[in-house]
Amino acid sequence: MRKSWTLHSATLMIAALVVIVSACSATLGSHDAGSNYDVADRTVAVPEFSISVKLSEKAEKELQSAHEGVQVLAMFDGDPLPGQGTYNPPMRGVSLGSDKKLLDTKNLATFASTKISHAGWNRLSDKNYFVTINVFSARKSSPNNLLDCKLAEDRISMFAGKTTEISCRMIGEN
Repeated sequence: MRKSWTLHSATLMIAALVVIVSACSATLGSHDAGSNYDVADRTVAVPEFSISVKLSEKAEKELQSAHEGVQVLAMFDGDPLPGQGTYNPPMRGVSLGSDKKLLDTKNLATFASTKISHAGWNRLSDKNYFVTINVFSARKSSPNNLLDCKLAEDRISMFAGKTTEISCRMIGEN
């Protein structure tokens, strides 16, 4: 009887240890990937900027008839201090986060309250980080993107306080 109780206790302790180790590695793993900063870390304010989307006539008509919206994704990244980056293609060595906005009725997306990672900010070699803008359909009427849009990419100083225009057309449109 004593032998089976000891075996049962050892099995329970090993199972508990496996659960604890799994939980710890899952928590650590979620912070290892440079781009997965938690919400509390997003404390560095991005200077306000806007993106104006110019749709082709065909794109405007087709999106309107499908009751489809347009989203603008701003991704922020930069070059690391020596030894501070991670291999993160196609992004640069320090991913700072991203923000997504729906276009308003004037085909404008304003990034006014966006915040990026403070931990990432501290790892940048140049605080004039990069912004990459991607525009796509909001996928309300179709699971696939319907738009072919120009990509905008530059340093934050080139976006700050300005409105940048991006042209879009339907995929396959001449």
